[in-house]
Order: sequence, then C-alpha cells, then structure tokens
Amino acid sequence: MDHEKIKSILEANLQGSEVILSNSDCNLTLTIVSDKFIGQKVLNRHKEVLSHLKECFSSGELHALSIKTLTKEEFSLGKT
Repeated sequence: MDHEKIKSILEANLQGSEVILSNSDCNLTLTIVSDKFIGQKVLNRHKEVLSHLKECFSSGELHALSIKTLTKEEFSLGKT
C-alpha cells in the first residue's frame, strides 16, 4: 500500500495530527502525534487509528502495522 495514502487518510480523519511513517525491511511503523489523545488509554488510541484504516485492512492492501500514538507533550519528551 502506498504510504502517502495511509498518511492522507489519517490526516483527514485525525485533523491537527502529525503522521509519521517509517519503513524498515517489511515493518511499517506509524507514529501519530496528536493532542486528541490526551486522557486516552493506549488501547483506545490504537482503536481509533485502526478504525480509519479498516477499509485498507479489509481490502488486503494493508496487513501489518506497528502503531505509536503520542500526545504532543509525550512526543516532545521523547516517549515512545
């Protein structure tokens, strides 16, 4: 799947978020930085992200993904 497509889907649905994609070998890692995640547990953050990529998984375009979800403060403190 085209990384720009993933990025554009998430930026459209998680407005004000910074979406960072990195790829090494067969591993695609998605980091999303957004204050929308303030007060949310990691599981709920991931569920929200995955809900926007549901069609990509259903079609088989995307089959594996590592996700990191951080608030702007967490990101600036170097949390991963």
